Amino acid sequence: FFVQTLVCICGTRAGLCSVAMGFKYVLIPASPNEEMKELIFEEDIVNLEKDSFRPSIEKYFSGVSHEGLDRNVLLQQLQQRTGMDLKAHEGAQLDALLSATSVEIYPVMMPTKDTGFHGVSVYCDDKGIAKNLEENARMSGLIRACGHVGQTFRGDCFIGRVYDDTEDEWRRVDFTLQDVNAEAAWVAASKKQREKRSSSDMSSLANMAGLKNPAHINPGTMDDSAPQGETEQYRWRQEKDEVEITFKKDGLQKGDKSQVKVTFGKQKLRVVVKGEVLIDAELFAATEPDDATWSLSDGALQVTVFKATQEEVWPTLLKKD
Repeated sequence: FFVQTLVCICGTRAGLCSVAMGFKYVLIPASPNEEMKELIFEEDIVNLEKDSFRPSIEKYFSGVSHEGLDRNVLLQQLQQRTGMDLKAHEGAQLDALLSATSVEIYPVMMPTKDTGFHGVSVYCDDKGIAKNLEENARMSGLIRACGHVGQTFRGDCFIGRVYDDTEDEWRRVDFTLQDVNAEAAWVAASKKQREKRSSSDMSSLANMAGLKNPAHINPGTMDDSAPQGETEQYRWRQEKDEVEITFKKDGLQKGDKSQVKVTFGKQKLRVVVKGEVLIDAELFAATEPDDATWSLSDGALQVTVFKATQEEVWPTLLKKD
């Protein structure tokens, strides 16, 4: 890794802050030839509803060229979400939607009692695939070490930390270059968290899998090429026994928990936020609705469903895809 410590104003690409306050976060460029940078956001942020950090990150990504943007890829992503052939609805409104800049927040570690109520998230360009941005191998490798098997990122990425007691206190806290290390304590905590979520009863899982296919008891059965995907509305990925969907609703705040309604069915998922239906569809295969969970942190809504048939690979998230 190449490293460099910089101080910048409000997350912009360069600059100097005269006041030593705020919090630290890290920029990991996609190019392995560019140094990673420890940055300082100049103001303290203790209220998610008044978070000026996310807009500053969005401003950074607005400077990333749209010249290589693959319009067909974006249209395909939108079609997956809406079920409509959007090519038949060309116009200024669609052009504005496709060219809009927004930040994708990928929750790596959720704030729980076991993690000291600290959460870690990655911030990246939500159109990285459509822009054909370079894969960010350093960020991808770090997050895979956290237990997110097969996860990849494209383009420059930021990574930061929050403290969230899930009740009253929320604030952004330091994430430094020293934390960009696969041996860091938070990486081990994240991996342990994911193992708990995906393997609540390993002996039961082994017994069940053994009856069906003894060769597939191996925890590494699900390789990095397991199907996953993203649309303008959400990103989804899977492991051997669970499917994780992260929604990208702009402006989603911690205080909006009461306005989030998630309904789990055997093979159905419905998510409504502030009266807007984000998804209401039949999943590719059956799940265990009693084990399903959802969480809201750092403006990202993450839903996890557990497969009724462990080890089954879903080629798509939804049955109609």
